[in-house]
Amino acid sequence: MQQTSEPTGGHLVLVTGAGRSGTSTVAGALHHLGLHVPLPVLKTNESNPRGFFESTWPLWFHRRIMDAADIEQVDGRPGARELMHAAADQAVQDELVDWLRGVTADASQIVVKDPRASWVPHLWVNAAAELSLSIGFVTMLRHPAEVLGSRSTYYGRNRKGQAEERSFAVLNLAGWVNQTINTEQLTRGQARTWIRYDDLLEDWRGQMRAVRQATGVDLNHSLEPGVRHAVDDFIDPGLRRHEGSFADLDLPGSLTEIAEELWAAGNLLADRSGSDPEAEQRFDAAATAYATLFADSAAIAQHEARARVRAESQEAEARLRKRVRKARREGVAQGRAEALAERRGLVRRTASAVRRRLRRGNRS
Repeated sequence: MQQTSEPTGGHLVLVTGAGRSGTSTVAGALHHLGLHVPLPVLKTNESNPRGFFESTWPLWFHRRIMDAADIEQVDGRPGARELMHAAADQAVQDELVDWLRGVTADASQIVVKDPRASWVPHLWVNAAAELSLSIGFVTMLRHPAEVLGSRSTYYGRNRKGQAEERSFAVLNLAGWVNQTINTEQLTRGQARTWIRYDDLLEDWRGQMRAVRQATGVDLNHSLEPGVRHAVDDFIDPGLRRHEGSFADLDLPGSLTEIAEELWAAGNLLADRSGSDPEAEQRFDAAATAYATLFADSAAIAQHEARARVRAESQEAEARLRKRVRKARREGVAQGRAEALAERRGLVRRTASAVRRRLRRGNRS
């Protein structure tokens, strides 16, 4: 049974979902509708000209946990979730509580957007409970082919050749699959809503009504049609530059099938207020299928991985031997130079001693 948010000491809305899914757009809309985005925030750039609405403190907070767990933001390993949870100890939890206590001192409604939060939503749930805050999750849903296209445009420009392009796409799709599974399973039972990116662009009022219903936030607009608001100028449907289809992408069919199933299950959640037994069963089945696919792929790749390890080991040994030979040569040369210098010094000292004796003999 999905929880509903009851107003208590304030409201915290956590925006999740894969990067390039419209998380900045929904966070910006909530900001214009009266929710506070803690400062400072990321600056605009070419990939997000209207702003990220992403507070920097949560970004670095999550990154520190990821570094400790040795995982990437777009990490396709099913076991990455457990690594993150193991790295998020009580000290990490206390750090989040302290920060959240500070930002809620002057604002009763907070929106935090960071796709990395999907790894550790329990930290935010626990922190909100300790501070008597109602917490709700807004997850953005965009077809994975569109996400890949957007990520390729802005984050994959240094790839060289078709092999690197395909590897980039496969890794990112695996990351999307894993993150989408984690986002759904780890927020299950919480107050939440799922929003399709297309729906947000076409009818932001309807989607904000869903957010208000799920999270209990107060908005500074009635959301009635025809009543103009700043969000009308903020949301630009023209920002959608990529279409959702795997038809033109060279990707493994077994992986795209799982991605399409997650897309369909996510659409059920978007249509059914963020909670639906059928959708959750489909997510669990997709998670099992993906874990099997990942394990099989890792097993197949073992020969290649071992070969790379051997090659890298051999290269490292060759470099070490080269450095040793160089050091020996330099050491021999230095020894010869030192011996020659010592010999010259001995000759000078001997000649000086002989001259002194001769002078003494002449005086006598």
